[in-house]
Amino acid sequence: MIESGVLMTAWMIYYREGAIYNKSYIDFYMEEGSKLGIVVKLILVENLEFGVKQNLWFLKYQGKEIPYPDFVICRAIYPLLSKQLELMGMKVFNNSAVAEICNDKAKTYQYLAKTGIIMVDSSFYRNEQLKDIISKVEKPTVIKAVDGHGGSQVFLLEKKIDSKYDIQDSTQDNFNPDFQDNIQYDADNIFERMGSSDVVVQPLTGNRHQDLRVYVIGKEILAGVLRTAKEGFKSNYSLGGEACLYKLTGDEKRIVNKVINQFDFGLVGIDFIIGDDGELIFNEIEDVVGSRMLYQCSNINIVELYLKFIIKTLQQSY
Repeated sequence: MIESGVLMTAWMIYYREGAIYNKSYIDFYMEEGSKLGIVVKLILVENLEFGVKQNLWFLKYQGKEIPYPDFVICRAIYPLLSKQLELMGMKVFNNSAVAEICNDKAKTYQYLAKTGIIMVDSSFYRNEQLKDIISKVEKPTVIKAVDGHGGSQVFLLEKKIDSKYDIQDSTQDNFNPDFQDNIQYDADNIFERMGSSDVVVQPLTGNRHQDLRVYVIGKEILAGVLRTAKEGFKSNYSLGGEACLYKLTGDEKRIVNKVINQFDFGLVGIDFIIGDDGELIFNEIEDVVGSRMLYQCSNINIVELYLKFIIKTLQQSY
């Protein structure tokens, strides 16, 4: 049985590019982990080799076998890897089921439709159908890549103008707060920026240009942060939106809990659009959720709380 204060090891998995950008966040995990008796080791996806050999799962790091950790915090969107680690007996946060559903907007909407929470009407299309979709736009329509994050690969098509479309886009560097919305692109440019991703198509919803991110650890609502767009229709903090703490009402907590009850979360952000009458309209779930906005708005130490939650979860599993 794992006791508090006993030395544990944890893998924190990132893609190399993400690890470079998030170095200070990784260092913070290492510092907070050391206080709790946890040695946090950075693992880069690019250095991993895994699969099946002679009907057994295998995993190597930098070409060698390495001791398995007590748990894994996966900050790389790679459900196949998360599943492999689980099959090999490792406890992964967030688990592979959360990673598979929540990193695909279409799967998320499909899965949560049974809850009865308010969602934007959404149609799902293959990537090869995108050209036909764009040609038929007659009213403000939002097109999203199913696997986009942080406001990337999200386009608002408003009307056709001389073979071009009045399109708002935020597919520049996800962390650049100085991007400019309201840029006009032709259809070919959208295809290029969308890449090979399948898409979700929705009517434009919410004239307030606000959304609410609810930070959740396990079954607990940790905090709500209200984001307001400075320009355009996207309120993402990483794209220059303004943010402040938000106190959820009892009814709003009940809506959030309907989502929470469908999953075995570790740490996630559940995002809602603020409707014209102030109602919460479900938008998406961020599996690899960022914490900069929360630290900017509060003194909540989400890393410490998350690590303590993981320790408690491991204790209960023994």
